[in-house]
Parts: sequence; C-alpha cells; structure tokens
Amino acid sequence: MTVQVAVKTIRAFESDDEVLVRKNSRVMWSSTTSRVSRVRRELKVWGRLKHDGILPLWGVATDFGPYPAMICPWAENGALTGYLEKQESSLSSHDKFYLLNDIALGLQYLHSKSVVHGDLTGSNVLIYGDGRACLADFGLSTIILEFVGTSYFTSSIHGNVRWVAAELFEVSEDNELSLSTECDIYSFGSITLQVLSCKVPYHNVKKDIAVLGQVIKGIKPEPPKKSQIGPGHWEFIQRCWLPPASRPSVAEIVTFIACERQSVSS
Repeated sequence: MTVQVAVKTIRAFESDDEVLVRKNSRVMWSSTTSRVSRVRRELKVWGRLKHDGILPLWGVATDFGPYPAMICPWAENGALTGYLEKQESSLSSHDKFYLLNDIALGLQYLHSKSVVHGDLTGSNVLIYGDGRACLADFGLSTIILEFVGTSYFTSSIHGNVRWVAAELFEVSEDNELSLSTECDIYSFGSITLQVLSCKVPYHNVKKDIAVLGQVIKGIKPEPPKKSQIGPGHWEFIQRCWLPPASRPSVAEIVTFIACERQSVSS
C-alpha cells in the first residue's frame, strides 16, 4: 500500500555562522549540534501528541540537511487559506463550524498538554481530503526564528502578522518574547473571522507591512461587508481580541463553537 506523505525540512540561512566557520569551526559545530538536539526534543513532544485535530508526526528523516526533517501525512486540500479561497462559494455554515470545531478541539488538546502553538495562522491549519482540519507547526516557530537570526517582529512582516496577538508587538526587540496560551486565543479569533468570511484578516489591506502598522496602532480587522457574520459570532471574535486576561478560555471556545455547530445543523 502506497501512502502519500509530506516531508518538511528546516532551512536556515545563517550568514553569522559563515563567519563563525571561518573563525572557529568547533564553535560552529557546537552551535549546530545544540540546535539539532533542541529540534529533536521538540519533535519528541510532537510525536507523543495523539489527537484527530493535530497533524501526526509519523517519523523523522536525517538526510535532508543539518536538521531533522519531519514526515507527516499528506493533507490533500492544503492549508486553510488556500482551501477557503477555492471553496468559498460551496462552503455552508455547517461546513465552516465543522472546520472551527476541529481547530478548537486541536487547540484545546495542545493546551491540555501544556503546548502553546505560537503560530496559529491560515498557513498552519491543514485540511485533509475529507474536509477535516488539523493543526500543524506548533512549538517550532520560535526555534526556527532563532536559527535564522530573525526576530518575531521582523518575521511577522512576512506572513503571520494578520493572525498574531497584538501584545507581541508591544515589547521591544530587546525583551524576551513570551508566547502564551492567550496568544493562541487571539489567533483563534482571527482564524474564526477567516473561516466565517473566507477572507484573511485585514482582507482589504494588501501588504503585510501595512497590516503591521494597523496592528501597532491597535486597529483590529473588520469583517467583509458581504460576509454575513452574525452579531453573536462577531462578538465572540472580538472577545478573543480583548486584553489577554479578558479573553475566553479554550474550554469556553470549544463550548461556543460546539453550540454554534449544533445550531446551524438543526
């Protein structure tokens, strides 16, 4: 039996390490060895996670570069953002709340295992061939940023700023980044807006750098005019964007989504 898989590698473009190689090759070897060990520790955590809403780690390959490569099942429908763009006209409210239910349950499971996703975006939710959703790339985002010598602030300009918790931009680059479960709740609100509207947050702002400017100013996304997001759903989304201590818990999110899913199914 042949099964399609995805193999994901970590590519690090490290100009600083090139300097280290010239100065002291043993320093470079030690640095890489330490990072490989850290990735392996994170992958062990991932490998122990077993839940339908979590992309399973099937194995690790070692011949794709200096860092271990991750072997996972192939998600035929790709990432959430592309899936919503393609299926916008055919997805019912029932379908959308099934997606959100899968995402919410996956997030609840992660938090129950003391795992912060840290990068919950439309690119890190994958859709299987049967339309079920799962979470991917949790726990690795900040490690990869350290590898490439890029700050979270800078990296956000290149893709995830539309979903990232606003408080992460209130600290200077000198301060240590502190991802939390509350950050994931904020991102879930943005995911909910995206699923219900089939548009990325800040859909009317084309460039990510311009989105970053709005986030820093405290300007939240607005639903598209034709999205038909109900008042109750919009209120829920906005609750996810409140200051961290005021956001709903993941248990409240699961309950709300389950109730709404049942409502649109009846």
